[in-house]
Amino acid sequence: MIEPMDEKDAAEASPRTTVIGVTSQLFRHPIDTLIWRWNWKAAVLSALLRAPIFFFSYIFKKDGLKLAVGAAVAQSIFRLIFGGVNGAIIQSYSRVEPAWHAVLTVPLILATFSHLVEFVVQTNYDKQTGVSGGGRAVAVSILVSVISAVFNLFAMRRGALLVKDESQQSFWRDLWRMPWLALEFISFPLIWTWRRTKKKAAQ
Repeated sequence: MIEPMDEKDAAEASPRTTVIGVTSQLFRHPIDTLIWRWNWKAAVLSALLRAPIFFFSYIFKKDGLKLAVGAAVAQSIFRLIFGGVNGAIIQSYSRVEPAWHAVLTVPLILATFSHLVEFVVQTNYDKQTGVSGGGRAVAVSILVSVISAVFNLFAMRRGALLVKDESQQSFWRDLWRMPWLALEFISFPLIWTWRRTKKKAAQ
């Protein structure tokens, strides 16, 4: 039976910064953590990112414009729903310390959770329309999911893409920061390696 989150639980939830603590909170209070904190920002970005993948996968297989648009629409609806849930999950793990624990956990959880459903949705669409463009698109989508999940985690730890949070900023502000966050995300491994090398040299 799902337990309602009372004030005491909410107070205890905020300092939880471990993978086990956050995971426990998600399972104990799914309505509060996944539905009430549904991340509409992540949902919109996910739909905008995934729809073209499926559109062009079906177009390149010469399945026709109508079927390609249908695949893109089906994927957009799916991503608007589950992209927001995924965003809520990522936001829950965004305060986990050390950060690498969250980096290893989030892509695994989201890939298992969302792509199982995505595979069912796209397989049914292919069966109903008599085409077969979904398999390759789902494979590309899984790769995009891993990268976007880690990027969303990276952005949320820097205050972007947050909802129902005291540090929440406007969606337009998030979009304005995206190019810089993307650049920082891409260059982060190099900067981290350089800092580690410099630190070792100084010792």
